[in-house]
Amino acid sequence: MRIVKMTFNKNFLRIFGLLLALMLIQGCKAYKSPTDLEQAAKTVEKGYVKVTMVNGDEYIYENIEFSGNTYYGIKTVDSEITKTVLLKEDVLKVERRNKSGLGAIGIIIGIGSVILAILMF
Repeated sequence: MRIVKMTFNKNFLRIFGLLLALMLIQGCKAYKSPTDLEQAAKTVEKGYVKVTMVNGDEYIYENIEFSGNTYYGIKTVDSEITKTVLLKEDVLKVERRNKSGLGAIGIIIGIGSVILAILMF
């Protein structure tokens, strides 16, 4: 009985460490330096945009669009494109998600942490 408990604890801790490392890797996102709505609307670069409002709320959009003196945050919800009006005076900062630099570094750190977790047990 004692041998079964020890084996279960070792396997459980290995699996737990592996899942924890995978969750930490997945949650990593980096954003470029903040800009304003004008620059975000002019940029044709693909990727997500995080809009921080003056009251502290944060929203993630697929793109920012300028049309008819109004800025819109574009998001796809249930296969439908949704436009949200963004008032310039309510927006504190706009940050575009950085996809280039984080990819390779994140993968290397992730693989290293998984290997380290396995070796610890």
